[in-house]
Amino acid sequence: MTARLRADHVALGYDGKRIVHDLDLTVPDGSFTAIVGANGSGKSTLLRGLARLLKPQGGTVLLDGKAIHDQPSKEVARRLGLLPQSQAAPDAISVADLVARGRYPHQSLLRQWSPADQAAVTAALELTGTAELAGRAFDELSGGQRQRVWLAMALAQETDILLLDEPTTYLDIAHQIEMLDLCARLRTERNATLVAVLHDLNLAARYATHLVAMKDGAIVAEGDPRSIITPELIEKVFGLPCRVITDPESQTPLVIPRFTLERKP
Repeated sequence: MTARLRADHVALGYDGKRIVHDLDLTVPDGSFTAIVGANGSGKSTLLRGLARLLKPQGGTVLLDGKAIHDQPSKEVARRLGLLPQSQAAPDAISVADLVARGRYPHQSLLRQWSPADQAAVTAALELTGTAELAGRAFDELSGGQRQRVWLAMALAQETDILLLDEPTTYLDIAHQIEMLDLCARLRTERNATLVAVLHDLNLAARYATHLVAMKDGAIVAEGDPRSIITPELIEKVFGLPCRVITDPESQTPLVIPRFTLERKP
């Protein structure tokens, strides 16, 4: 297993409180890795650590064999992109201008805006279905539209590794599928490596090539969803009695919750 991105005995937390404990994770190159777990399990904290937004209290996050916190921010941003859970956009900024900010890591005093930058922004808008919104003010958009524009900004960065924290937030089911289909295409067509925190276990099982299940700041199981998703794992991680069957469309595991309360006629 090769890995440009990995965590080595990493501990993470906030204000002295530890959330993730002595965790090892290897993100396979070219994979779509989904991180799942109950609320408070440490999923987003782990992603923030991998993204260099949160400095480890112990251990090291390694990007291309070097400690990520020892590398210049712009250098990291040319290789690793992030779609955070929540962001704030400048007042009255247009969609096109916001997406163009994804090109910041490629700018310098000697290299200003270029045709390659414009091509990257145009491609990102088209990939996310937001090209028709380019001239609109970002603060006029719906939550789902905003989420797709944020993704477009991350794609404009043109990195080989993309981290996404709950990328389907605010999206209806059709746009959730569109978003994850796009992620799958990025992996297969561009050989991108994606890591996403997902709440919907069945969507994670359908799209992920590598699944990481977390509980109480530790990894409980990881691997191919077909190999690790069992009723026992789901009850251990989520406290949910269930059946696991095969999805007739995708041939991936499908979690069916059991009735835990007696149904009244």
